[in-house]
Amino acid sequence: MVFMALMAEAAWTQTLPKHRRATIEPSLVNVAAGGEQAFKIVLNATRLMAADVVKEVKWAVNDVPGGNDQVGTITADGRYRAPATTPSPREIHVCAEVPAANRYLWATVLVGDGRPVYRPCGGWIEPVIAGQGRTEHLVDPHGIGLAADGTLLIADTKGSQVVRFSPAGKYLGHIGNGQGSEAGQFTEPRIVLTDSEGRIYVSDSKGDRPRIQIFNARGEFLAIFAEKGLRPGMILRAHGMALDPQGRLFVIDVDNMRVSVYDRHNQHLYDWGREGLWPGEFNAPHGIFVDKNSDVFVNGYYGPTDKFNSEGDYLCSFCFPDPPNGPVYFHNLTGDRWGNVYVSVRSKGGYQGALQKDGKMISLVKYNNNGTYVTAWGLTGVHSESSAVVDAQGRVYCLFKGEKEMGVEVFREE
Repeated sequence: MVFMALMAEAAWTQTLPKHRRATIEPSLVNVAAGGEQAFKIVLNATRLMAADVVKEVKWAVNDVPGGNDQVGTITADGRYRAPATTPSPREIHVCAEVPAANRYLWATVLVGDGRPVYRPCGGWIEPVIAGQGRTEHLVDPHGIGLAADGTLLIADTKGSQVVRFSPAGKYLGHIGNGQGSEAGQFTEPRIVLTDSEGRIYVSDSKGDRPRIQIFNARGEFLAIFAEKGLRPGMILRAHGMALDPQGRLFVIDVDNMRVSVYDRHNQHLYDWGREGLWPGEFNAPHGIFVDKNSDVFVNGYYGPTDKFNSEGDYLCSFCFPDPPNGPVYFHNLTGDRWGNVYVSVRSKGGYQGALQKDGKMISLVKYNNNGTYVTAWGLTGVHSESSAVVDAQGRVYCLFKGEKEMGVEVFREE
């Protein structure tokens, strides 16, 4: 029986088209406790081929096949029934696996009325030392990463260091070999991330040196690559980085206005993207997130956020500038296991005082994988910029810096 099941799965996998994409409908819906909502998967029209409803769907709720009493259930034909009482968190993810180029799809169910609300649930603050513009350990924190053991890694640009902290804010030391332009040293690091094997990737600005470095989980230098320059595979100013399920590394090059892609052996594969203001073109790209389909989300510093497939084919845009009381600068973005996208934003005034949505101060805006707005929230203190990372439990770790304090604030949906 197991052999037959594996054969069936292999045959099902081989039916996946390379380019025809699917859409889940509806993308976001409020459902009362105990209520129902039907979902469907549409295989999108292509040249001389009409759109069609996909009948071969594997449905799950929060990654549980068929769902359960706690998060709700879903039938083989896509009818979702919410749990009898409102769950916490009440944001539920209807998941579909289909024979399409984007094999995995997600829709958002909000059990009850209104938008989900994120509340602080932890974090730490380091006060700025008077007259020095720095804390005991940090000078100019820019990017935050999360190791598998929960350790936080912070890329400190002006401090030319990558620093470890516990989630509670205990200083755990540095990685690498200190400040400098040699391999294993740092000169204005910007973004840090870790892979499934615990390796640490850092994007840097090392003079005429390569732009990407890798360290092992202990913080010991392993490799450096991506030479400075204009030619394919070269990078001028590395910023956002993300890994796809195949282990390919996608790197934002702010000044070359493109995405550079490398394999798991650090060999250059291809680049894509070009400067411009039309949909799918780049205007100072900054942040990047790659989902389970290897679809790529890129935010421009001046907006919006664009979605592409892994080869750089444009799919859609969302998270547009909204002055005077909405965001106009978009520093970075991150994502979670269900393909949700979290964009770090700020207002034209620099600090967040004027940045409002639905009457509330905001600095993070959340969209689902389809580019549908989910919710927004702000940090507790006054700050100029933030970056974020999300753990497997949905907790959002927000790195921030301000005039009087710097640190990390952790949020969870209530």
